[in-house]
Amino acid sequence: ANDVATMASIPNMRVYIPSDRFQTEKLMQALLQDKEPSYVRVGRNAVEDVYEEGHVPFTMDRASLVTEGTDVTLIACGEMVHPAKEAAALLAKKGISARVLDMYCLKPIDAAAILKAAKETKGIVTVEEHTCYGGLGAMVSQITAGQAPVRVAGLSLPDEPVITGKSKEIFDHYGLNAEGIARAAIKILA
Repeated sequence: ANDVATMASIPNMRVYIPSDRFQTEKLMQALLQDKEPSYVRVGRNAVEDVYEEGHVPFTMDRASLVTEGTDVTLIACGEMVHPAKEAAALLAKKGISARVLDMYCLKPIDAAAILKAAKETKGIVTVEEHTCYGGLGAMVSQITAGQAPVRVAGLSLPDEPVITGKSKEIFDHYGLNAEGIARAAIKILA
């Protein structure tokens, strides 16, 4: 089941999927300052850092810009932000400039950052570590279709029982890694 879609369907419920320990800390500090309900989705295992301690761009309910880019935008959340950042480095070696957005805020989603990306780059690849239904890819597609049509490719887990294994093994199997994200970006630009 897609817990993100379920939680997002609850009126006034905010949904967050932070990408690393530093961003999670910033988010928790911000959430402690208000009384609105929130759902925060984090994985069971430690993940690689996206940011450096003391250098964590964070504005509540606004996507964090991880890397600038002009050709394609990679929008990721949670554990997928680190491989998206790695994919941008792989793409740079091929002469492709990839913007990476950390969309830790799924609801409310940062529509302004999505529309800016749709207008300034040639395509968007979304990357999420759960099913495509009702998640990041669906939300980005809905926003762009109505206001700034652009090609959107969504990378996610399939709508079927997934293989068992450690997170990295599962993600590698389904192409939710730097190489798979880079391939999707190249394909969307073709």
